Amino acid sequence: MNGPGPAAPQPDNSSNAARQLRLRLYLGGQASWFISLGIQFVIFPFLVTQVLHEPAARVGIAQMSLMIPSLLFMLLGGTIADHSDARRILIRVHLFATVPPLVLALVFLTDNLSYGSLIVYALTMGTLGAFAIPARDSALTRVAGTNIQQAVTLAMGVQMGSQLIGMLCAGLAAFTGTPALLIFQAVVMFAGFWTSTRLEPLPPTNTASAANRFVQIADGIKSAAATPIVATVIALNFAVGLFYVGSFLVILPLMLRDIYQSNDAQFTRDFAIINICFWGGTIIANLTLFRVGHIRHQGRIMMASLTSGLIILALFHFHMPFWLLCLLILWWGMGAGSTMTMGRTIVQIAASESHRARVLAAYQLGFSGGAPLGALTMGLLVGWLGIFDAVLIPATIMIGILAMLYFFSPIWGYRADEAG
Repeated sequence: MNGPGPAAPQPDNSSNAARQLRLRLYLGGQASWFISLGIQFVIFPFLVTQVLHEPAARVGIAQMSLMIPSLLFMLLGGTIADHSDARRILIRVHLFATVPPLVLALVFLTDNLSYGSLIVYALTMGTLGAFAIPARDSALTRVAGTNIQQAVTLAMGVQMGSQLIGMLCAGLAAFTGTPALLIFQAVVMFAGFWTSTRLEPLPPTNTASAANRFVQIADGIKSAAATPIVATVIALNFAVGLFYVGSFLVILPLMLRDIYQSNDAQFTRDFAIINICFWGGTIIANLTLFRVGHIRHQGRIMMASLTSGLIILALFHFHMPFWLLCLLILWWGMGAGSTMTMGRTIVQIAASESHRARVLAAYQLGFSGGAPLGALTMGLLVGWLGIFDAVLIPATIMIGILAMLYFFSPIWGYRADEAG
C-alpha cells in the first residue's frame, strides 16, 4: 500500500501580504505627491492671474517654469533611479518638497509676493518632480507583481484621484485663505515622506557603472530609440505636451479671467470645477480600463483619444456657456486618461529592466518637454490672435501629426502581446 503522496504546494500568503503592503505604501506616497500637485495646479495660476494680474505671455512663462526643469533634469533623474535605491530618492524628494509651499505661504503672509518668487517656487518644485517621477515609475514593477497593465491602471487611477482631491481642497481657498492651503500642501507632502520611509529598500535595477552620467543618459536614449513602439509613444507624448497640455495650462485660466469674468473668489472655485471635470474624466476612463482588463490594441485607444482631444480644442473656438465648457473638459479628461494609461503601459512592458527608469524618464520627458514650450507658445499666440483663434493652431497641427502616425508608425497595428 502506497503511503501518502507529497503535499500540494500551498500559496505563500506571507509573500502576498508583503507585496500588498508594499503596493499600499507605494500608492500612499503617490497619493501624497499628487494631492499636493492638485493643490498647486489651482493655486499657482490663481496667484499669477488673479493676485498679480499678469498678462498672457507672462502667464505662459510662469506655467512653463513649473515644467522646464523636467526638460533639463528628467533624463538625469532616470539615470540616477536606475543606479540608486528608489526608496531613498522618494524619501528625499518628499522631504525637500515640503519647503517651497511653506516659504511661499510666508512670502504671501508678509505681502512680499512677486512674479519672481513664483518663478523660484515653480523651478524648485519642477526640479524635485524631475527626480521623483522616474524613481516612482521604475519602482512600480517591483512593488506590483506580475500584472503590469492592471498595476499601471491602478497607479494612474490613484494619481488622478489624488489630483482631484487636491483640486477640491484648492477650491476651498476662498474659505481657508491661500497661506493655510499652502501649509496644508506641505503637510500632505510630509505624509508622503513618512510612507516612503516605511517602504522596503528598492535597490538599483542596474549595477553600478563606471561610465559617467552623460554616457548613461545616452545609453537610455539609445535603448528607447531601439524599440520602435517606445520611440513612437515618446514622440507622441511630446506632441501631447506641446499642443494639449500647453493649451490646457494657458487657455483655461485666461478664459476664466477674460471670457467668463471670474473674480478672485470665483476663479479658484471655477478653476477647481474645470480641473475636477478633467481629472474626473481621467478617473472614469481608468475605472473603465480597469474593469475591461487586458487590452490588446493599446495604440488604437491612444489614437482615438487624441483625435477626440483635437476636436475639443477646435470647439473652444466658439463662445459657450460655462456648463458646456465643463462637459467638453470632462470628455477631454476621459481621452487624456486613456492616452496616459495606454502609453505608460506600453513603455513599462516594452522597456528592458536594466534601462526601465531611463526609458520611462524619456517617456515622461516627451510629455514634460513639450508642455513648457507649449505653454510659452500658447501664451504668445493668445496675445497675438486672441483666445478663440489661438486654439485652432494646435488642433490643426495635431490632425497632421495623427495622420502621419497612422501611415508611418507602428502604433495603429501594435498589439500588447508584441515585445516591441
